[in-house]
Amino acid sequence: MSSKVVLQLGAGPLMIHSIRLIRELGHQVYAADRNPNAPAFALADGSQQLDICDADGVTDYARRIRADVILAVNEAGVLPAAEASARLRLPNVSPAVAMRCLDKGMMRDAWQAAGLPQPDYRIAHDPEEIAATANQIGYPIVLKPALNWGSRGVSFVDKDSELPWAVDFAQINCRNGRYLVEKAITGTEMTIEGLVQGGRPQVLAKSDKEPQQHPKFRVAMALNYPARFDPWQLELANDVVAKAAMALGIENGAFHCECMINAHGVYLIEMAARGGGGHIFGQIVQAVSGVCMPQALVRILLGEDVDVRPRCQLGACYKFFAPPKGIFQAASGVEEAKRMPGILDFGFTMEPGTRVDDISGDADRPGFVVATGADRDEAIANANRAIGTVRYVMQRIEQPA
Repeated sequence: MSSKVVLQLGAGPLMIHSIRLIRELGHQVYAADRNPNAPAFALADGSQQLDICDADGVTDYARRIRADVILAVNEAGVLPAAEASARLRLPNVSPAVAMRCLDKGMMRDAWQAAGLPQPDYRIAHDPEEIAATANQIGYPIVLKPALNWGSRGVSFVDKDSELPWAVDFAQINCRNGRYLVEKAITGTEMTIEGLVQGGRPQVLAKSDKEPQQHPKFRVAMALNYPARFDPWQLELANDVVAKAAMALGIENGAFHCECMINAHGVYLIEMAARGGGGHIFGQIVQAVSGVCMPQALVRILLGEDVDVRPRCQLGACYKFFAPPKGIFQAASGVEEAKRMPGILDFGFTMEPGTRVDDISGDADRPGFVVATGADRDEAIANANRAIGTVRYVMQRIEQPA
């Protein structure tokens, strides 16, 4: 296998793993990130300070380094990677497919045309249309920007009196003036990671998600692998997700999908044309399935025939945590937690004086643990044990008289 040049869009601390793994294949890996001090730059064969949302800048850099593959490892890079790849005739999803996987309204339209199960939904463009649409669909609803990521602007709305706040929250987080109003479906959320090779989807790992217990914000606080559902639900999820990827037009690439599961079936929520965020793409999928997702994805994009069938289904727990509400002063036990058995990674970052309040989006989660085990229960126990070692010094928030 001859050495190729891979351009990875994104070089944050959690993107070090994919660079290291791709280099193990014998390829050169260059990295782009708008942060001039991005941690993964140190591991790359070359780097460029660059806003990865800038398709022109990505194209110019990819041309300069003679890239063979442009790899998006987060949502912000999906469309620029697709546009630059199309201009340079490199393998990737097309810009049209990338946009369909980014705009939740276009995504739902594609799934509706394919007759796939999903919540009842409408697209709205302003507060008045959102309100009228919510009344048509019937409460409770979920309101979200059609274009954004990381749960930004997404809220659960139980009744019309809660709608004005939800509209404001969606508007300040919307990138294209389109909003998705959908019927809320009760159940347990499942995440699914997979690869598509030559139009053949392969599911690698599934988790069940523990959401934050909050009346409005829909933020995940734990992903537990393998997912614990009835066999018929797991089999149905495989079928629905494979058809969802095909309906969006993903012929070769990765996908990260979220579904709602209940006694009636499997309902599609969202699908991204990339691997899962955080530690999922670079570490968790391999720990659970035995398939190295970054390596397999690059090989697929380079046109190689890759066996991406899971080798195993072991346990993993990706859990997030925060101090109790108040003014954060200090924390101890973090280094001890990192050294505990079964812990792949552990992190907690918060500046003294930070006010700890509700978590409104994925980026607001200050602590994480990635734990493994022979099965999900062992992984969950390892994660909880590590989190339990952290001790906080907090200042109480004074309430107004």
